[in-house]
Amino acid sequence: MKALSAPAIALLLLLPVASHAAEARLTIGGDQYAAGQAASIAEAVTHDAFAAGYDVTLKAPVAGDAHLAGFNVNVDSDVTGDLYAAGATVNVRGTVGGDVTAFGSTVSLRAGQPVAGNVRLVGSSVTLDTPISGAGIVTAQTLNLNARVAGDLEFFGENVVFGPAASVAGVVTIHARKEIPVPETVASADRVKFIQLEDTDYASEAGKTADHVVRSIWPAVWAVALWWLLLGVMGILFITLATRLVVTLEAVSRKRPFRSIGLGLLSFAAVLGLVPVFALTLVGIFLLPFVLIFVVLACALAYLAGTYLVGARIASALLPVDTNLKRVGLLAVSIIVAGPLGMIPVIGWLITLLLLVFGFGTIAVVTMVRWSRQDVERIAAAETQAAAAPGNP
Repeated sequence: MKALSAPAIALLLLLPVASHAAEARLTIGGDQYAAGQAASIAEAVTHDAFAAGYDVTLKAPVAGDAHLAGFNVNVDSDVTGDLYAAGATVNVRGTVGGDVTAFGSTVSLRAGQPVAGNVRLVGSSVTLDTPISGAGIVTAQTLNLNARVAGDLEFFGENVVFGPAASVAGVVTIHARKEIPVPETVASADRVKFIQLEDTDYASEAGKTADHVVRSIWPAVWAVALWWLLLGVMGILFITLATRLVVTLEAVSRKRPFRSIGLGLLSFAAVLGLVPVFALTLVGIFLLPFVLIFVVLACALAYLAGTYLVGARIASALLPVDTNLKRVGLLAVSIIVAGPLGMIPVIGWLITLLLLVFGFGTIAVVTMVRWSRQDVERIAAAETQAAAAPGNP
């Protein structure tokens, strides 16, 4: 995780600033950060170094680890700890006191002093002219080896070119399609292993992939079917047990749909906002599971209401929906049609969101109307009482 998180930190900290300047720098806690078109670290680093950009250059020694990412990455100074580098071209000419992990199209290690740790290199063309005190693993189309490796060497690729200074004290393991001869000056025959890489049977692999995909689809299909069934059962219960409420919702949904959508957006945002509000309080965090359950149920009911009411608006133009049996049939058709519409790429989630918001808005209108009627009665009673009180005009 260290090699991945550190460059991400550098990018997050400096790239927004570097977009407005040629280069951005930051020093904190002994760490140095640099980002920009040409990002370079030219002052000694007492802890770790982070750099990201197009041309990235390390010109000063680093007491800790170095994390570098760019198109052209050049390490011209020493790194006491580990080196992590990624780019189209990675050139390492400084001494590394730890491990080296480098990725690129062209990767080369040409330092005069040995790398103290292990080496992991990935690239199209990899050149290893620096002695390695540890082990090495290289994945490349071509490896140019012209240095001593004190440990084992593992190679994955097509070709290895051995220079006059090449030698491996440990075991040489080569993974390739064709056997690559290893000179006795590099490693004796008893310390050389060859593992042939077989050409992939793409037709067979495609068949296996298709079979895996088909098998993995069925759980999703059953989950969707169960969800539709659950929505249908909930809808039938509301239609049969709360017919007056359903009729009221139908009546409200026929007029001023944009009002319902606007109120639905506010209601949806308010319901989702309950989660962070409860999470910010000491007592509320213990109630958070119940709040999440409420949010899920509210969204499910709003989606169900929106799906049914949109279907009812369309169906009412063709035939009267005046019995519970017709409402149940309309509910089933609406759920079956809305489900596939929500799966359409790009716009499917918008359709689902629109149904959800429309349902929230219609329920909000009905609720507000009932509250408003009660408020009007209370206000009228209070005004009547105030007018009858002695001393009031």
